[in-house]
Amino acid sequence: MKASVPSLTFEQLINVLSFTNIATAVHVGENARIEFANEAMLNIWGRGSEVIGKGLGEAMPELTGQPFIEMFAKVWREGITISGNDTAAEIMVDGVIGTYYFDFEYRAIKDADGRVVAILHTAIDVTERYLNRLELEQASQNKRLLIREQSLNEQLAAANEELAATNEDLHASREELSRTNAQLERMVEDRVKALVESEERFRSMADNTDVLIGVRDETGQLIYFNKAWSQLSGRTGDQLISLGWHDLIHPLDKQSFLEIHQEAFHLKISYTAEMRLLGADGSYHWLLKKGTPRFLNDGSFAGFISSCIDITQLKLSEQKLQDINEELAASNEEFAALNEELAATNEELAESNEELLRSEARFRNLIKQAPVAICVIRAGDLVVTDVNEGYLELIGKPRNQVEKRVIWEAVAEATEIYSPIMQQVITTGIAFHGREHELILNRNDVDETVFIDFVYEPVIDSRGKVTSIMVVGNDVTDKVLARRKIEDVEERNRLAIEAADIGTYELSYENQSVIGSDRFDEIFGVTSPVLRAQVLAAYHPLDVHLSDHAHSIARKTGKLFYETRIIAGNGNVKWIRLHGNVHYDPEGNVKKLLGTVMDITALKQIQQQKDDFISIASHELKTPLTSLKVSLQLLERMKLSPTALLPKLIDQSNKSMEKISELVEELLNVTRINEGKVILNKKKFDLAHMVDECCGNIIHLENHELIVGGERKLDVIADENRIQQIVINFINNAIKYAPLSRKIFVNVEYSDNSAKVSVTDNGPGIPEDKLPYLFDRYYRVDSKGVQASGLGLGLYISADIIERHGGKIGVESIEGQGSTFWFTIPDDDQANTESL
Repeated sequence: MKASVPSLTFEQLINVLSFTNIATAVHVGENARIEFANEAMLNIWGRGSEVIGKGLGEAMPELTGQPFIEMFAKVWREGITISGNDTAAEIMVDGVIGTYYFDFEYRAIKDADGRVVAILHTAIDVTERYLNRLELEQASQNKRLLIREQSLNEQLAAANEELAATNEDLHASREELSRTNAQLERMVEDRVKALVESEERFRSMADNTDVLIGVRDETGQLIYFNKAWSQLSGRTGDQLISLGWHDLIHPLDKQSFLEIHQEAFHLKISYTAEMRLLGADGSYHWLLKKGTPRFLNDGSFAGFISSCIDITQLKLSEQKLQDINEELAASNEEFAALNEELAATNEELAESNEELLRSEARFRNLIKQAPVAICVIRAGDLVVTDVNEGYLELIGKPRNQVEKRVIWEAVAEATEIYSPIMQQVITTGIAFHGREHELILNRNDVDETVFIDFVYEPVIDSRGKVTSIMVVGNDVTDKVLARRKIEDVEERNRLAIEAADIGTYELSYENQSVIGSDRFDEIFGVTSPVLRAQVLAAYHPLDVHLSDHAHSIARKTGKLFYETRIIAGNGNVKWIRLHGNVHYDPEGNVKKLLGTVMDITALKQIQQQKDDFISIASHELKTPLTSLKVSLQLLERMKLSPTALLPKLIDQSNKSMEKISELVEELLNVTRINEGKVILNKKKFDLAHMVDECCGNIIHLENHELIVGGERKLDVIADENRIQQIVINFINNAIKYAPLSRKIFVNVEYSDNSAKVSVTDNGPGIPEDKLPYLFDRYYRVDSKGVQASGLGLGLYISADIIERHGGKIGVESIEGQGSTFWFTIPDDDQANTESL
């Protein structure tokens, strides 16, 4: 919600008028509909509050035929002021029509655009004064007659007695006039007191707001700054008036703002601008500034009122005027002279009333232009006395559902939480500031979750009693949701970066300093912030030049990318990949680089393994294919005249085909594993018997002897063909990698509710650092220069089969003392088939 500085609403001004003892009423329309009448006016009319909302003719039918109703219509149509003194009016009081005399004024009240919005009606009952004056005039006439009669009538004594009686009447009249004068003095004092309390309420509202308020007069001279300005700028109010604040504007914003401001002041129009301002904390604050021209009731230009909202924190704003004390002081001096005589008192009272009307008009314009929601609630019964359009828009309710109603009837959904808070403010007199409160408001019959910044500001009278609560609110839902969205995005980005094991860093080209994340520090073995030279110290000597070359390209393209090696603290070589984006200053010079770093050592190892596998697979397939090709070529030549070499060529061809089939089968098994197409056909069989058959089927042992031990009968539920494949793989590996081991031991046992098969050789063993990788895909051990064929897939497939059976697989080996490969199958009494 865009915010500007609040002004007093029409209703608030009416509330102020209710405190005066001068008969005052507010009318609207040509029929003079009564919007407000204070107690003094109702007493003059001889009516009660039931006349509020009625036209003057409807409320007082006896005025029909008298000129007053037409006067109201003329004031409304033409926007003029009609006044009169000692004006007679026939009014019904207590059921009796009597003639009363009044000093009255009907004044048209206009808005900033010059449209008539109300008629201010003031009246003083001067009936007694008028009758006294008539009586005095009659007495003067009688005196003249008596003087004339003295020359003609001998009864001088009787004339003297009558004259003495007249003098006594005059003395009584003077005493009555003195009492009237005293009553007027009290009325003036009450009026001044009401004006002071109005100023105090406005000062309390403005000084407790976070909005920065400033005022210029019609010449452009700075005349006022509120406390928020001093808090933000670090300058006192006097310093701001004398020094100004334009020197605090960010250099990039200063020229454009001054142009907007000066043009608006020259044209006397409103303006809105954004700028950055250097605060007392040494940082720049983004401000949304709105300037509004001020006009008096006569339409004359009175200067500018400006309001600034710190849109970095989106704070609430209010505004107050600096010149109120001077006006009130002038009014007090004028009121001090009211005791001289009745005529002078009336003149000064009229002048003070005119000044008060101008001040109230300024207040009303301020509140009307308020960019925030304002609602005034009576402390005694919590009835809403005044509410502006911003507040009605905030809560999504029409005026008739809020104004003149108990606040918790209007916003019942907020009662449970905020009723105790408001009661505490009334009890303690301490304002409550709410920041980004989440609540559900029923806006236009739809429940909406909103976030509100608001203030419960107590309005305290001269006796220190809380008379009402001023609620100032601002809908910050968009700000909160936007911030939460940003925080959510940042959190997802952080989690994604952490999940990807990526380090982030920022490089300053100016001072060559690097600030990195925890992962960045871990990869390079440093503690941020560090100099770039310290990071480069971890690079492999042969790769140090890559960084400067990549940055040279990045300065031109804006993008950084390269891969390099670094040497870790333990001496191991790691591969890393660096990405980055270059950021430039407004002049196009490189300023900084934001980048990421990833440890790709494992990826490089996988790529190397893949390259090794392709090489191995090509080599392994090439040998049997070459042999098969030669055999087939020889068979082709002798197909018409076979020789004694034919059987040997056929055997050789079959062996080559078996080798090719074995290699292809391993590749197919890996593909099935990756695609989840391997099926385990579990059934119950004798594991010990199956192991014996495997050993019996391996006939080409050459210099090796298979020794089977352990259980002679052990039933399990598993895929027999797959388990047999694992046992044969273990035995073949022992033969290939331990060629000098005369004996190979195969053991079958039952332990811990599992069947266990192990194959042990007395070969050279396996280095400890290679044990963790034996069951990885494509991994082959070249131990002590022993060259063995194969794709490095047998143990990987075996591990997958055992894992799908729910068992375990492992190896135990010590260099020089042989190796033991083993697996376990859990005891499962229910055969089932598992799709993989």
